[in-house]
Amino acid sequence: MNTGPYSNEMVQNFLQEHFIPVKSQCFFDKPTELMEKFGIKWTPTLIIHDRYGKEHHRIVGYVPVEDLMAHLDFGRGKIFFNADNLKKAIEIFNGVIECHPDTGIAPEAVYYRGVAEYKMTHDAIALRKIYDTLLQKYPQGEWTRRSQPYASIPSYAEV
Repeated sequence: MNTGPYSNEMVQNFLQEHFIPVKSQCFFDKPTELMEKFGIKWTPTLIIHDRYGKEHHRIVGYVPVEDLMAHLDFGRGKIFFNADNLKKAIEIFNGVIECHPDTGIAPEAVYYRGVAEYKMTHDAIALRKIYDTLLQKYPQGEWTRRSQPYASIPSYAEV
């Protein structure tokens, strides 16, 4: 993890602060044990696991520094989301959305933030807010299309 965006000091500091980085060489003609165990088919592959080894997010290929930082934070958010620590997940997803709004992972962070809010409150308006936010900020995005069914939920103005 010492080339491209991984050589960036901010990235290295973030990795050291929030993760336990493990680096392994990859040989596609003779896959290593780790490559086989984790299904590594291309490099770089960065897998975000929890302390029990459960995978929560995977990044394949080089991405610019800002995108990488957003993915790393998003992966942290997914760990908390999947552990049902929804308040912390929302906090982290908000950070991704606010600090990295133009990255590829930001729309997915909007989606998961809304789902976490819904799971906390059981208020369907949180789902409608996902669609409204994505439609406004990322109208052509995949996550906007995924949230389209929530458009039928009445918004605040309609309630």
